[in-house]
Amino acid sequence: MGIVVRQSLKAGLGSYIGVGIGIVNQMYVSTKFLSVEQLGLSRLLLENSLLFAAFAHLGTPFIADKFFSLFRDDEEGHNGILPFLLFLPFIGGIIFGIFYLIFTPAIHAYFAENSPMLLKYHFLVIPLTTFWIYITVLEAYCRNNSRIAVPNFIREVYLKIANVLLILMFGFGWLSFEVMLYLYVASYGLAIIILFGYIKQIGKLYWRLPNKKILTKQLVRQMLGYGSFTLLGGLGVSLMLFIDRTMVAGEKGLVSAGIFIIATYLAGIIEIPRKAIAQISIPLISAALVKGDYAHVRTMNQKSALNQLIAGGVVFLLIWSNIDDIFFLIPKGATYGAGKYVVLFLSMVKVFDIATGLNTEIIMYSKFFKFSTLFIIVSAVVGLLLNIWLIPIYGILGAAIATALTTFVYSMARMIFVWRKFGVLPFTNKTIQVAIILVILYGLTLLTPEYHKTILSSMFMMALRSSIILLLFIVLIVRFKISEEINDLVTGLHKRFLK
Repeated sequence: MGIVVRQSLKAGLGSYIGVGIGIVNQMYVSTKFLSVEQLGLSRLLLENSLLFAAFAHLGTPFIADKFFSLFRDDEEGHNGILPFLLFLPFIGGIIFGIFYLIFTPAIHAYFAENSPMLLKYHFLVIPLTTFWIYITVLEAYCRNNSRIAVPNFIREVYLKIANVLLILMFGFGWLSFEVMLYLYVASYGLAIIILFGYIKQIGKLYWRLPNKKILTKQLVRQMLGYGSFTLLGGLGVSLMLFIDRTMVAGEKGLVSAGIFIIATYLAGIIEIPRKAIAQISIPLISAALVKGDYAHVRTMNQKSALNQLIAGGVVFLLIWSNIDDIFFLIPKGATYGAGKYVVLFLSMVKVFDIATGLNTEIIMYSKFFKFSTLFIIVSAVVGLLLNIWLIPIYGILGAAIATALTTFVYSMARMIFVWRKFGVLPFTNKTIQVAIILVILYGLTLLTPEYHKTILSSMFMMALRSSIILLLFIVLIVRFKISEEINDLVTGLHKRFLK
């Protein structure tokens, strides 16, 4: 367990560093040095590659996670599983490349009118998708060798720093936009080389052919069947996450896509606390499900849902109460400010989603795990249809409404399923108490007097408003003993400082 704890702590540190770099990049560097159209283009290239990689890897990362234990043997070079894991996505990459080239005329037709700039660079999606495929596969291989810190650092820190540096070099006039994009794609290729170097350095780069006694035809069929099923889920998730901004670019242009992307990034900050809470809770949820201890599952789900609502709710309150100052302070804020209500719709539904607890994890780690993929696929189809309907009418606001409705339906479906199958609901009376506190605190922010916005006044008011909100929120949460975990934390800190 020692190496797992050390690797987890190191990976967690890398994630938080990456979050900080991402905020600086998205809210200042990218918005300052890239035009709205250029920002939209660069983000679409990345996000489309993520979408395509979700099926082009043929489920290989999931296959590695499920079947690696059958091959694990350092003395036998893990029985040749690494070459197999590298070969399978190679086939998927070729198939993807062929289909992408076949559909190139359709891609041109869709983006030609509103996003012609995208047509000049859309072919970069092919190498970028290929690089993403192998990054995820090599991460899975490292993960199954109990090494997650360095791969996580490469994804969360190196790639983001490389992006920031390239944008700065473009902003200072040292690179053209075209060269910047080429180097941006190349930085992902370099990540693969670094991963291979790391795998070699830890002594896990085994090139022997697969052991046919283990990798039988029956096992290959089983692997491919499992990979195909999980692939559908991965594709559905990617569609839910990225299809809206791609359709905005096609229907309304790259400027609208850039505005929408910045707005979704702001709303996405709300989910950061949830990821940490979910990672801590997953092993406990899984163990309770194996034992059939649904009472413990209920307790875990309600506690996680409550703490996620507390953390995500206050982040939402901080963002929305300061939204006008945020858009005033970021470069080109007058343009990006058009996404203000996109932030509102997406933030509200994200708060609701995290308040429903760990329904995804409960389903995934139970005997009903296949329903998780079903919910994702159905939600992705619903989201696609809603975007097709609403974006031409309402633009980026229509995309926000479509995504919000999709997320709401997805959350409700999972919550009802978990309630019916396990008798587990996330909400308690304390959920209502938190909601009331958030509403009261937001009402207090409306009492803020009008003031002339300058850089200094906006920064001061943001700091003052945020400090008051946080102080009152913490006092009320602790005073009414809403969260046992938070009260224990405060008590522990109080005792430590009194020593």
